[in-house]
Amino acid sequence: MTTLPFTPVLARPLPHTVTPFPNETLTSYFYRLARVNRSEPRIIRVPSRWLPCSLNDLELLEVLSGQPRVSLVWAIPELRRYAPHIARPPKNYGVLSRLACSHCTARSGSTIHIRVHVRGLYQNVCVRHRLWLTAGAGNHHQQINLRHAPEVVRAQIAINRLVRRHGEQFIADCYRECGRFWGEVDRRGIVRSEAVKTLSRLVNADHLGMPLRHEPISRFRQAARFPQLTRFTIFMASLVFRDPGTCSVEVTEKVIATEFERVFPFDYRPRSVTGPWLRSTLLDLLSRMEARARNLGFAEGAVVSDAKTTNIRRH
Repeated sequence: MTTLPFTPVLARPLPHTVTPFPNETLTSYFYRLARVNRSEPRIIRVPSRWLPCSLNDLELLEVLSGQPRVSLVWAIPELRRYAPHIARPPKNYGVLSRLACSHCTARSGSTIHIRVHVRGLYQNVCVRHRLWLTAGAGNHHQQINLRHAPEVVRAQIAINRLVRRHGEQFIADCYRECGRFWGEVDRRGIVRSEAVKTLSRLVNADHLGMPLRHEPISRFRQAARFPQLTRFTIFMASLVFRDPGTCSVEVTEKVIATEFERVFPFDYRPRSVTGPWLRSTLLDLLSRMEARARNLGFAEGAVVSDAKTTNIRRH
């Protein structure tokens, strides 16, 4: 019995190409490349069921699309592991993705939806075109126009500055933890009036020329809460990285709660159950964020040590 020689599949350039979009997912680019060539992604990605392809994704796309290797690597983060000398692979990618801004997609010349990697849950707004991109948007028509809520756009600008100052990983973790806390604060209605006003302006406005009464309200609520959640994230980060000389060792739950009320005036005075919950939860959240800062190498910024945190709890 004779053994047939190994014959790998030879990829050939496709008739039409597409330009990769910044931070585009690999699956999205394969999909767009297949659509413009009237094919299917699985066919161009795996041309044969029997003969293996000896090329990795970067080499295959370089042949199929005709795009320069540098352009592919810089635009698609998943390809950077094949060419780390061109662009360093990101630490976290592939976990969160969403549709790109409809206006940015149109400016790129694409008529097909593009999915992009998201660095963290805090990345919600296209600042250039003032569109809310997150929370269940299944198509471009569900992206919320923020022209009647400029504070949402300003919140995205503020948190982008915070990311540049403290790093993506810490702010992503801090924003996620703060979001869980703020969801409970919103459920209890402690500081809800500001978000209600923003929500009213979003819902009563025209969304790309169409009335919003038929749209799911949950996305609008998340957009309306975003400015407060951003301010709370900045508030917690300022406590974590505060100057040790500006605060006493005898910091208590009451002091932190008082500072919280100064930044976020209450809509009503918390009752006997909500008040203690708020003070203890704020202190627990601060302790977790300081521990996270130390783990990430910000030991000098996280000023409350384990002993100090223990002292706080005793008081």
